[in-house]
Amino acid sequence: MLRLQNSILYLLLLLTLLFNIERLDVAGAPVINLATGVYVLTIVAVLLTITIKWIRNLPPPVFVLFWTAVLFLTKILFISKRPLLGGIYTYVSFTELSLFAAAILLSHSLARNLRDIERTINSFAFAKFPKIKRVEDAQEIIQEEIYRSRRFQRHLSIIVLERQWKDVPINNKKAEQDTQRVLMREFLFSMMVRDLLTQLRQTDLLLEHNKKGRLIIVSPETDQAGVENLVERLGPLTQSETISNNLSTATFPEHGVTFEQLLEYAESDSHRRRASQISMSSPEVVEKNQSLT
Repeated sequence: MLRLQNSILYLLLLLTLLFNIERLDVAGAPVINLATGVYVLTIVAVLLTITIKWIRNLPPPVFVLFWTAVLFLTKILFISKRPLLGGIYTYVSFTELSLFAAAILLSHSLARNLRDIERTINSFAFAKFPKIKRVEDAQEIIQEEIYRSRRFQRHLSIIVLERQWKDVPINNKKAEQDTQRVLMREFLFSMMVRDLLTQLRQTDLLLEHNKKGRLIIVSPETDQAGVENLVERLGPLTQSETISNNLSTATFPEHGVTFEQLLEYAESDSHRRRASQISMSSPEVVEKNQSLT
């Protein structure tokens, strides 16, 4: 992070010097009079270096030669009124080249630092954890499992996890909170997915639903009693200080004969479980349970 901060600072200082260098004068006359095209090309080179991947990924020697050639072509083709060398023009051309080279090198360093930070964040939050298939991409597998359950009269169950976030502790300034909260939530969610996968069988499918925050576990050869046992085993993995999940179930063929019907039943089951939790946590029920104990 310190390297990124320094890259931004040095680039800003260099651009400030570049655009104010003509203000330096001796006895009321400007010492340096850079060509307008050099200013324009410098800004274009800085922006392209930071935004275009293949340019910022060039090795430094190739990168410098590339932009130096662009500078000289620009001066020859578009700044033809001014010679490159001779008298004061040699000094001006050297100054233009020096400032331009410093600007592109600093922009190259800034682009590399941004790339390194992006890679670090991705590896920290996502790279170590497996990707989850979306329901839309797994339709063929789902239909095969439904068909097999029908043909061989086997049970198939699904578990729907509805993700709910609690407050994620963020200790930094307000301007950084949103970014940190998103990264931390994705990281915690990825850890939860990793833990879930360790508890599932090879035949079970863990899918991401098109509704944000919802995961679906398709568990072949699992009846209603089996899926309830699975829910009890997975329950602790889906609850923490920062994340909670509502788990609901549906079983083929008792609760539906298509995947869509199973999802509908699981949604209604989720509502029933939430209502039951609310009623169990009501003051009257808590007082009654305490009196019984």
